[in-house]
Amino acid sequence: MEKYENESSFLKIEKINGPNDSEMSFCPERGGIIKSMKIKGVEILYMDDESFVNCAKNVRGGIPILFPMAGPKTNEGPFSNPNFKQHGLARNSSDWENEEIKKNEFTEILESNDETKKVFPYDFILKMKAKIEDDGSITISQEVENKGDNEMPISMGLHPYFNVPEGEKEKIKFDFDGGKNIEKEIKEWIEKGDGDFLKRIDNPKEEIKITIPGIGTIKMNISEEYEKIWIWMLPDQNFICIEPVMRDNQNGEIVNGPKMIKSGKVFSAEVKYSLEN
Repeated sequence: MEKYENESSFLKIEKINGPNDSEMSFCPERGGIIKSMKIKGVEILYMDDESFVNCAKNVRGGIPILFPMAGPKTNEGPFSNPNFKQHGLARNSSDWENEEIKKNEFTEILESNDETKKVFPYDFILKMKAKIEDDGSITISQEVENKGDNEMPISMGLHPYFNVPEGEKEKIKFDFDGGKNIEKEIKEWIEKGDGDFLKRIDNPKEEIKITIPGIGTIKMNISEEYEKIWIWMLPDQNFICIEPVMRDNQNGEIVNGPKMIKSGKVFSAEVKYSLEN
């Protein structure tokens, strides 16, 4: 277990290991974030350590956990509280706790409390689970239980940052239906040299292959509960984000069309990552 020190506290890093030199680390105190993910010994995640240790900032890197929504806040409905931040309340919470850690898997939980109810007035238990499989691939799941009496709206997601050198982004290959169009749009974005790159696509419901220079071909099996995938980059930054999310949230879907979880029910979604290198 590693420790990172900032001005006011230690951030404890938990780690699990599996076959084929695969390993993961995560930090409950820092929003439950997955900090590192190595598949076949290759680190596939980007991490800005300065933002990680500065708890006044959002972490740029790893896999932040987006709950109860992915995307910008809205000005209506249960997410209109001015203290409700983009991507929800989970990614900056220090209330995450370890439920179980084994050699090759872990479960961490975030439960609703008086503070969460100020911005999201529902009773819930959110679980993040991860397991390194026998072949070295890694499965990550989000699971939420509605502990209240009323239906609960969610539009959650994950925000993986993958390592890619800034000068190599034009070489990223997307092997799924519509992937060639994304490659073309990235080249046009690089040539334009202005602002961020954001592409929203429907989950193709098939194995997605994305070849990233310096890593290899990442294969993702994204469950159908994540109906959308966002692809996001910034200029002069060494990452690409490929985010499985439940809704676009571009036009207020968290208010107009969220997933409603009935009282006492559990909802889950998962992504499996493997690597060809």
